[in-house]
Amino acid sequence: MSVLPEPDAPDALLELPDVRATAPAGELMADIVVYAPDSNRAFAGVNIPVRDEQELVFLSDMRWADAAPRLLQGGVVNALSKAGGDGAVATAELATRGDYDLRWRVIDLSVTRGTGPVNVAVEASLVETLSRRITAQERITVSLTPASGSSQARAATLAEAAQDVADQVAAFVVANAVSPDEDQAQAGELNAASSSR
Repeated sequence: MSVLPEPDAPDALLELPDVRATAPAGELMADIVVYAPDSNRAFAGVNIPVRDEQELVFLSDMRWADAAPRLLQGGVVNALSKAGGDGAVATAELATRGDYDLRWRVIDLSVTRGTGPVNVAVEASLVETLSRRITAQERITVSLTPASGSSQARAATLAEAAQDVADQVAAFVVANAVSPDEDQAQAGELNAASSSR
């Protein structure tokens, strides 16, 4: 018999299922390695933060099914996997090498009290694997209003906003990741222009 108190079991666990991911409008033409986003401790676990002015507390009865950054990482991979094109996508944990790395961080991933908005915000950077040069950066923010002030409604709305952000990050990647052949062609054109001067 344990003398430690039993942890409170949540009423429900939140996921970002593959079926909710939306394919980007364009085609994926390069190989992408998606890293889990960096985040501060409040957003790094399974608990869902509630903003109350300057204070952060957590929903007691709703949790993420996995660490929130890993779920966001999976959401982006799911969306990129639905894109057409010759490119491929993998998580950093698979230790594969791509043409670009997606490096990003969570700025906000919280609900508010009552029917206040839920907020998800990230900063994404697309990094060329060989040169380590940042080729594109974007801040993506989604705010949605839950249907009611219940924990379940707020958490479900947060999951919806999180998937929306993941879809937008995937679209950002597709829009900015050029194929290696196109990149080499552009470099050749620059070299030709330089030598002709």
